Amino acid sequence: MLALLVLITSVLLPAAGSLLRGSRGEAAEETVLAVLQDARRQAVLSGRDVALHYEPPENALAWTDGVQAGRRVFEEGHVTVEFLRPSGGAVLLGGQLVEADPVAEMKFYADGSCDLIRLQLRTADGAPRVIPIDPWTCAPVLASTSP
Repeated sequence: MLALLVLITSVLLPAAGSLLRGSRGEAAEETVLAVLQDARRQAVLSGRDVALHYEPPENALAWTDGVQAGRRVFEEGHVTVEFLRPSGGAVLLGGQLVEADPVAEMKFYADGSCDLIRLQLRTADGAPRVIPIDPWTCAPVLASTSP
């Protein structure tokens, strides 16, 4: 009987966790990563370049290939997204390192690649987070774990 209870609990707990996460909405980083893959998929399937940009008034990321468009609004309050050059110029402002030269958009290409870029995310309650994006997979660059 105990084994059956453990089995049922092990099946229900992950499902309950995903329900709770879904009710809180996507985290800003999860939203950005999903949009990167949506834009990449559109570029590959349409055979056309796709441009991704941030729309501050709507608090959304939008992408288009000139024919089809997509858009995703951040569900968790105010989020700012900036597209940064690979080796941008950062300045120390008010004790925080801030990128001084963002670009307007990020491009995705029909071969599945994208611009070499870093994304800077700023949420209302947190410090800026910079995520380098791999140009071949259009996903975050994996950090090295070796010393």
